[in-house]
Amino acid sequence: MAQRVTLDAMIPREDFALADEEFTLDLFQNFSISYLLSDSAILKLLRKPDFQRETNHWSPEQVATLIASFLDNEVIPSLILWKSPTYVFVIDGGHRLSALRAWIEDDYGDGALSLAFYKGEISEEQKKVAKRARQVIEQKVGRFSSLRNLSGTKISDDPDALRRANRLFTRALNLQWVQGNADVAETSFFKINSQGTPLDDTEEMLIKNRRKPIAIGARAILRSGTGHKYWSRFSLECREQLEGTANDFYKLLFEPESNLPLKTLDVPFGGSVSPVEALSLLIDFLTVSGARQAEGLTIDKQLDDETGEETIGVLQRSFEIFNRITGNTPGSLGLHPAVYFYNERGKYNRFLFLGMTALITERVRNNDSNFFKKFTRARSAVEQFLVANKSLIALVQQNMSKAQRVPRMKKLFEYLIDTVSSGEILVTEDAIAHLGLRGKILDVNSIHPPLNFSDDTKSMMFVTAALANALKCPICNGYLHPTKSVSYDHIIRRENGGTGEVTNGQMTHPFCNTGMKN
Repeated sequence: MAQRVTLDAMIPREDFALADEEFTLDLFQNFSISYLLSDSAILKLLRKPDFQRETNHWSPEQVATLIASFLDNEVIPSLILWKSPTYVFVIDGGHRLSALRAWIEDDYGDGALSLAFYKGEISEEQKKVAKRARQVIEQKVGRFSSLRNLSGTKISDDPDALRRANRLFTRALNLQWVQGNADVAETSFFKINSQGTPLDDTEEMLIKNRRKPIAIGARAILRSGTGHKYWSRFSLECREQLEGTANDFYKLLFEPESNLPLKTLDVPFGGSVSPVEALSLLIDFLTVSGARQAEGLTIDKQLDDETGEETIGVLQRSFEIFNRITGNTPGSLGLHPAVYFYNERGKYNRFLFLGMTALITERVRNNDSNFFKKFTRARSAVEQFLVANKSLIALVQQNMSKAQRVPRMKKLFEYLIDTVSSGEILVTEDAIAHLGLRGKILDVNSIHPPLNFSDDTKSMMFVTAALANALKCPICNGYLHPTKSVSYDHIIRRENGGTGEVTNGQMTHPFCNTGMKN
């Protein structure tokens, strides 16, 4: 996925429906860049709708091009604004204004505004993209502060910079105003965003269901409880609880960030923190694991959450399931993400993650405690199969519709566990047939392989070597993921005279130490 600049902190969000006393404002006809300066009265009134997608869909080159177009008097589409009783909302043009303010503040997702907005929680990927954006923009147009200092002068060694500087505060963006109430403004937003760069399906679904527990929970987790507070109307107690749970969730799901080629097996359970991909995963995960009953309601069938209680309930139920997958609680299986949820090239497979989530959720809801012992006994053989057949599993998924992939991966895990538990040997062809597919398994290789190692090939080399030498649990012989999930076990129990010396200790999965030994 192309790298995108995070500009979400440049213009705050607010609820359309929020209304205090009416304020007086003439509907100005043009938008000067001076309105974006930190001491501007207009800036203090400027808001994005709370349901608008995150302002992070432009590459560094696109941000630089917009700034250059502004300075060079090129055509820029009109802004569309709406005046509520309290604020001035940007219906269309949020990226344009955010890019200009980012240039003014020298903040492309890593500056003072962004640090405050995200409470210091800025990913390494976001920092890298911000650094690149700064380099591209300074090369293409220069710093805002430099041009501002040139403004009003007549002599410069750089005539292009002088020309741009003297146009800095005279150029204005055209704008239009939406006339009507909040419903009219929201309808206008959807009509406008169906053109140009359309809303992604996930973004549109989130916007339309923005007050539903799953939407609020997903957005809270993605930003680790920071950023715009879609939960601001909840009580202080609910807000603090929600933010704390979301922060814990984020650390388990998305840390540490991974880079290609892989140089560590400590990869995140949730894959990339790319907003659209991560939000889509979180919505599916919370739908599967956070429902009260077996057949959970899809996001559009849920009621709006006015108090925060249901959002917290969804997060808590999902966290309980996730603590079965990883973590240091006694019931944690401590699954290794590189074994279960990544392909042989070190790329994330969300359908395997959601399939395992669906399986564990079903067994927890059914109070099937024997399943976890059954899984642990079969674990070593199941993991050997998964490691040996990573490329095949990805190929199998390509022959399924998207709607089939999660239930079929759940079915695959069930088959593997049941087959090993019954004393049978796992046969690849039988596993594929069990999923409703048939055909020969072919080893396909390029006729003209490249001379240099690609990132995919380097990752394959690392994953193969690292898994061959990875730590394993001495109780079940399954792979250990000690950075996220490990238990320190007395080989001879303390009550039987065992000591805390290193010779009497072993690292195990938490469930192996508690559920199997006990």
